[in-house]
Amino acid sequence: MNDLADQMRADRRPFVTATVVRAEKPTSAKPGDTALVLDDGTIVGFVGGECAQASVQAQALLALDAGESTLLRITPSEASEASPAAGTVTVHNPCLSGGTLEIFLEPTLPPAVVAVHGDAPIARAVRELAEWLGLDVAARADADAVVVATHGGDEAEVIATALAAG
Repeated sequence: MNDLADQMRADRRPFVTATVVRAEKPTSAKPGDTALVLDDGTIVGFVGGECAQASVQAQALLALDAGESTLLRITPSEASEASPAAGTVTVHNPCLSGGTLEIFLEPTLPPAVVAVHGDAPIARAVRELAEWLGLDVAARADADAVVVATHGGDEAEVIATALAAG
């Protein structure tokens, strides 16, 4: 599963790591069981049977859209918590197993791409800072942000290309 996560990162595809942190018997999943939920909803790994999978898939995709981790509580009880903890979602699961699962959903989003044009000291400093912040520094037309620090040259062309790319 680590190889798949590495490949997803290399392909700049977002995914969610789902990890069972608590399981009240009877459940088929055990604490420590993990799965990846891909951006198309595919689940690779095991965090519970078919009944739990639908909830994990739906909530993982919501966590991916929000870009925030979530603790998912899947329980056979229809009683809702009076004041659920922030970052926790409780869903009712009517399956026959009768157990309760708590699954931590952690989204992994590709870092923003910053295109830095130029080789002036400020351009080098921006590249270094961006890398230090965990951003993907590349000269690509589909960058999330463009920094032009050429001090002359093809600035107008770079800016026009960036604007055309959106």
